[in-house]
Amino acid sequence: MSALTMELDELKQAWQDLSHKLDRQHRTERLRLREERGRRLRSGLRPLVWGQALQIAAGVLLTIWGALFWSAHAHSAHLIVIGLIVQVYGIALTVCGALVQSRVAGIDYTAPVLTLQRRLAALRQAYVRGGLAVGLAWWLLWMPVLAAILMSLFGVDLYRNAPSLFVYGGAVGVAGLLASVWFLRWSRNPRRPRLAKAVDESIVGVSLRRAQAVVEEIERFERE
Repeated sequence: MSALTMELDELKQAWQDLSHKLDRQHRTERLRLREERGRRLRSGLRPLVWGQALQIAAGVLLTIWGALFWSAHAHSAHLIVIGLIVQVYGIALTVCGALVQSRVAGIDYTAPVLTLQRRLAALRQAYVRGGLAVGLAWWLLWMPVLAAILMSLFGVDLYRNAPSLFVYGGAVGVAGLLASVWFLRWSRNPRRPRLAKAVDESIVGVSLRRAQAVVEEIERFERE
């Protein structure tokens, strides 16, 4: 009887040792896969980081150019306004790019899935809002930028030589801006899920979609 008891105890101990070993292997495998997917997530966001770095560089250049432009034409009120518009837009580009960069830098690639999802959501929001703001502004911004280019390169004052361009261009720009905002709101109606998804994917970009796919893959793995 004692021999049988000893065998049962040994079998129980062996089973417990095997269970602990399997648990350790499972935890190690989960950690390895999480690190691998973290590397994939970081690599997938790299094009976004590069793109925002270029945007920041462009914003800094526009800011400097705008400041130099209006200071060089301080005798003319409308040229000062044109230079200030270019400068403000450059600042907006820089700030939006820096905000996205800070969201990317704040991601801990080994964090739990819920934390990763919150970080990606914050990054997505910053990228989409910033992109829409600096993108939609071009409906009106092209006029002062064109005027600044012509004045800087050829000394041509577009505002004085073709004032109607600003009148008609402004009207078309306002109409285009309002139409774009309306379409974005209309396309996101729950009754048009396929259109909403297509528009959303076109705004979000490839890098964020890939990053979201990696996080969803991690989530599925941890549910199994």
